[in-house]
Amino acid sequence: MTEHAARRGHVLLDRALRREADGDADGAHRLALRALRALGSGTTDDRSAVAAALVVAGRCEQALGGGDLGERALRRARAVAEGLPHGPERDSLRLAAREGLANGRRLAGRYGCAERLFGEALEIAEQAFGGDSLEVAGVLNGLGVTCKYAGRFDEAERAYRRALDVAERLLGPDHEDVATLYHNLGGLAHARGDFAAGEPYARRSVEIRERALGTADPAVAADRAALASILDALGRHDEAEALLRDAISFFTRVHGEEHYEVAVNLNNLAAIAHRRGDLRAAEELYRRALAIKEHVLGANHPELATTLNNLALLRTARHDYGEAGALYRRALAVLEAAVEPTHPSLSTCRENYELMLAEAAP
Repeated sequence: MTEHAARRGHVLLDRALRREADGDADGAHRLALRALRALGSGTTDDRSAVAAALVVAGRCEQALGGGDLGERALRRARAVAEGLPHGPERDSLRLAAREGLANGRRLAGRYGCAERLFGEALEIAEQAFGGDSLEVAGVLNGLGVTCKYAGRFDEAERAYRRALDVAERLLGPDHEDVATLYHNLGGLAHARGDFAAGEPYARRSVEIRERALGTADPAVAADRAALASILDALGRHDEAEALLRDAISFFTRVHGEEHYEVAVNLNNLAAIAHRRGDLRAAEELYRRALAIKEHVLGANHPELATTLNNLALLRTARHDYGEAGALYRRALAVLEAAVEPTHPSLSTCRENYELMLAEAAP
């Protein structure tokens, strides 16, 4: 590798990092791959740049929905980082690679693997940066999200609250990273069924993020959509519906029709139509949400279970017990493979299936 190629690789890496920070995953990914080609396998002085470019490539593949969720790139990054000389740069890259791998496993619905990797990342962060560092807070947030999806709610809350304490002290109460933690605490309260407790968290996240980013930002739209779910559960359906329709319109415009955020909000809008008795509209929305989730996540991801359960409830209401049973069995299969046995979604799905079987019995 020539000195010119090495310099070019570093320049491309810097540009990739800036693009990633600006939210341009596609542009950052292309720049990271160009940086890797310029850097080659990396000399002793350039291996850290190779590891960093691999981390960026892997994270961008996750953001873009790449088939292996950045697995190969992040595994390579981890291997390169482990071979670097001891020091802060090695620590940062080892941490970034493990966090990236953990997020990939979480996105794939492999919550046990993700939790183990977040545990490794937390150990690195605490040893290298201290227990009250932003690095630790970032890992704790990822761990909290994973535990919440797996149904380990107490562990999720401990992780979120410790992260929030660190983030508010180091960044101030009005930082967008603090908004993320309030968003997640609201989502955890929703998952627990404690909707009244979740509303102040959700509103706080909207307030902070709107002040920091304005109203035309995907993170603000996600905060509003999360608030809508809580308002719907509290019976304030008109307010929830308006927020959900705005979110669907925004995410469709920004990401296109085949995006996970579109699917989540279509499912929640369908639930409102279902409760109002508009079964035709609800079924159309549920089926659209399910098709998008299958396209984005695959046929066996635990995130499909909510829509499968809801659609099964609707088919039960229409006395189509054959399809309802098939939908329930599929929802139970994906949940049983991924979450704790006591997870509320799993318990609810089982109860609904048993009620359907009783109703269908001659």
